[in-house]
Amino acid sequence: MKRIIDTREILGIVHTAGGPRELCATAWARYDDAAGTVTVHLDSFLRSTDYLADETHDHADWLPKPQIVREAVDREDASDLAREVFHVWVRRIRNAAPALHEPST
Repeated sequence: MKRIIDTREILGIVHTAGGPRELCATAWARYDDAAGTVTVHLDSFLRSTDYLADETHDHADWLPKPQIVREAVDREDASDLAREVFHVWVRRIRNAAPALHEPST
């Protein structure tokens, strides 16, 4: 199997009882030549906004559970399909989240 994407997107800042947290969505995908399928692993988590703190990934009840999506697709279309699956996942996370604020730069 060949890894075709490995991506993480910071969607914004969520204010929680424990303070502000970054909301992140992730995906990594592999293509199986023998089966002609792409498998996309999707997840989301909250992490500290303090870049000096150890990075830990926390999950909130309102976040969707991690998912795995498998689709039959030609090799040349696998990356595009995996990215589209990720974009749909990002929309789902945004829709589930409380009010988001822009991440600080």
